[in-house]
Amino acid sequence: MDMKHKNLYLFLTLACFVGIILIFIFDGYMGLYDTLVMDNGQYKQRVEAEQWQTEEYGNLASMYVERGSWIDFAYTVENHRFSAYTADVVVSLWYGQRKVADLVTSRISPGSFGKGELKWTLETTDLVPADYPAEQSYNLSMFIKRGEVERKVSIFINPSPYPIKSIPVPPR
Repeated sequence: MDMKHKNLYLFLTLACFVGIILIFIFDGYMGLYDTLVMDNGQYKQRVEAEQWQTEEYGNLASMYVERGSWIDFAYTVENHRFSAYTADVVVSLWYGQRKVADLVTSRISPGSFGKGELKWTLETTDLVPADYPAEQSYNLSMFIKRGEVERKVSIFINPSPYPIKSIPVPPR
């Protein structure tokens, strides 16, 4: 009789231990995870889901690009839930408090345990005003809004490596 109770307690202990391990696995895995990949032609930068959480402490996602160049973006939402997910994604570009442009407005719908991806390219030629000094950098903020979640990316447009110099016309 005592042997049966010992086995019963052993099985209950093992079941509780396995249950606790499963809770930690599901708690760390389940949810929505968004990732942003930025490529300016020189190097790629990947902003993972955990890095967005440090945004409130001052570690902003950022990308540097030369004036007259481009940046490719790929925004991925991974759905690690049992139900499908649908949200509207709006990507806008801001200079200070002024909205410069709406870059992307789209709906993303990853199925259960699926992925949804959105890609766009940002050309910097039209973003810097014509009267802006060529030797100064130009800083923009890009906001990615997915449902209630808003992400911020700082974009630094570097000065022209070869500034344009105007040559005065000689008098005749």
